[in-house]
Amino acid sequence: MSGNKKRRNSNVIKLNRAARFNSTIIIFGIILVYVIASIFISLSKEPITTYKVGSSNINNNISCTGIALRNEIEITCGKSGYMIYFVHDGDKTKKNSPVCTVDETGNVITAIKEAGDSDDGNTLFTDSDYAHIRSTIDTYKSSYSDVTFSNLYNFKSEIESKVMELSSEVMMQEINAGGAQVSSTLQTIKATESGVVTYYIDGYEKKTPETLSEEDFNQANYKKTSLKSGDILDTGSTVFKIVSDENWNIVCQITKEQAKAIQEEEKLRFTINNSPNEVSTTFNLIEKEDCYFLVLPLTKYMVDYIDERFLSIEIILNKFEGLKVPNSSLIDKEVYMIPKSYVPEDERSNVKTVKVIRYEDDKKKLSKDAEADEATPDDATLLDATLGNASMTDAVTKSTVTDAKPGEPRDKTVELIVYKIDEEYYYVDEDAFYDTDQIYTREKGQTIPVVSLKTTMLTGVYLANTGVANFTEVTIVKSQDEFTILKNDENLKEFDNIVLDAEQVRDNQNLY
Repeated sequence: MSGNKKRRNSNVIKLNRAARFNSTIIIFGIILVYVIASIFISLSKEPITTYKVGSSNINNNISCTGIALRNEIEITCGKSGYMIYFVHDGDKTKKNSPVCTVDETGNVITAIKEAGDSDDGNTLFTDSDYAHIRSTIDTYKSSYSDVTFSNLYNFKSEIESKVMELSSEVMMQEINAGGAQVSSTLQTIKATESGVVTYYIDGYEKKTPETLSEEDFNQANYKKTSLKSGDILDTGSTVFKIVSDENWNIVCQITKEQAKAIQEEEKLRFTINNSPNEVSTTFNLIEKEDCYFLVLPLTKYMVDYIDERFLSIEIILNKFEGLKVPNSSLIDKEVYMIPKSYVPEDERSNVKTVKVIRYEDDKKKLSKDAEADEATPDDATLLDATLGNASMTDAVTKSTVTDAKPGEPRDKTVELIVYKIDEEYYYVDEDAFYDTDQIYTREKGQTIPVVSLKTTMLTGVYLANTGVANFTEVTIVKSQDEFTILKNDENLKEFDNIVLDAEQVRDNQNLY
């Protein structure tokens, strides 16, 4: 007994404390090196950023500035003097109806001013007249911005014109009260045509869509002179204008890209000055050196904008709604088109397979990007995808023939990564095949080379919901600037996570 006990003890090697301490240091050092290497590799990799898909829309409308061109007839005066207008701006008048009077002596104007300076001056206008003036001021205040500050001067002229228009009735009373003595110093000017009367001049009266220039759209240089009662005009000056019909044009300056977007349309729908009412009309395009002039002919609404030369126009095109993703998330992927007749029906409806002849010593893959990551054919793993979301998991290629010699063909059953299905084809990932594979067609044992299959490009994104980059086909609705609107379907939905830069990853790559 004692002899056996001694033999057992002789097989035990006792380590001294120094040896145990050195072993601990070595193990700890190995762990430390591993941790440091992992941190270094992690920091050296470019981080994968994901993007949460949201719903949005692209408004493809064209906003531009339009110039209103009308058939404007300028009426001049035969004598110099003070102007007294009887017809309000924008009112219609008949041919040979009196529109204004030239006061050669200024007696009538002086009488009106004296009445306004008296204690009874406030009675010249009614409450309705003052309300009209306040309404004009409020309209200007609500649309004011620093960008359109130059419109202040036009607004000043319009207010003065409104005030003097309201004074017309008072002036007529003074003229009637003065009798023949006053009437002898007045010259009444009548309308030469029936139409709408307006009281301003700006130099655009004789312009046509063909004679307009790009400089005419520069509102900073635009000068509008309002004509109002009390003004002193020289002989031959324009005293008012008559627009004789409802036929008019709105001419807009647009870019060549915008012209291309509308040139196939027969009619355009648009709004004027942010009106809720849409206008529809045919159009013409006039090509200029750096742009196009869009001509919108109209036969109504002219009187509504009689006192305006520049109009805000919004041309209404298609509105696209769907899922909004950055353009950097999109990637084009080449796929095989495998006829459905080649694919047997599997008991699991979401798994599709084909049988191929494979040469085991050929390790060359069709996907160059995946080549470096592939193991030997015996250890090769293929990606599995389901029809709805093309989710990918590792699935070993199943062999139906064992113990094949190196270089000899053997049958393989390959699970397909299906991205899309139509009536004739399965659209599958190329990386599931070797370039020397022969696919069984299921017709009397016939085979065809994989490389002879039809190919096409699918546009998609990499889903990142599961922490793995899964390619998913998408349908583009509309692209604009840095974002694209996609169709909301079973492949991609709102709140899905996708890879922000699709060029950073490959299929089945772990993202975290």
